[in-house]
Amino acid sequence: MSNAPIPTSPPDAGHTAHRFFVIQELLGTPDLARFYTDLLINSPTTVTAARDRQGFSKSTAYKYANTLAELGIAEELDEYEAGSALWRAEPVSGDWTDEVTLELGPAIIAVYGATGVDDDLELFVDRHGKAALAPAVMATISYLQGETTRRGVADDLGVPAVEAIAVTQAIERIIVVVKADDPTLAGMTLDVDVHERAIEQAPYQRTNV
Repeated sequence: MSNAPIPTSPPDAGHTAHRFFVIQELLGTPDLARFYTDLLINSPTTVTAARDRQGFSKSTAYKYANTLAELGIAEELDEYEAGSALWRAEPVSGDWTDEVTLELGPAIIAVYGATGVDDDLELFVDRHGKAALAPAVMATISYLQGETTRRGVADDLGVPAVEAIAVTQAIERIIVVVKADDPTLAGMTLDVDVHERAIEQAPYQRTNV
């Protein structure tokens, strides 16, 4: 019998791998990400209310709710509202490290989820690809913290100023709505005001405020 030590993994390796899989699943399925975001920021809420807010069919909404439950980031509660069960979603986040480290959390998931319903985000992805969206989110966060200008964002992303303005405006209104439920943005102070009218145009709205 070999006396070689049995390979072991760090205690949290399985949890980390699961979070990576969950985030990958959400980023790769924008409509699922959009449903998840609505459920998250309005928890507890019903599937019916979430589908009405986001325009999904009944079958699609329940399919997404069950998928989120299987992924371990949402659960059906033993509580009811207007005869429908309430659901609660939990924030998921993790770091992706390559040449730089990206903190992936509900805000980035929400932005990817909105690519199918926000014309500016859809156009940005069409022109620059999905991979360009995460750096755009990080650059927008820097802008909101007063660390750069919109023109600085354009330079950082290597895109025309008009595109940088459009994509940061689309992203910033999502960040403002989702920020409270994103642990990667905890404690972040916004030095740039986002107009209330712009927030009202975001693809996500809180109903429990």
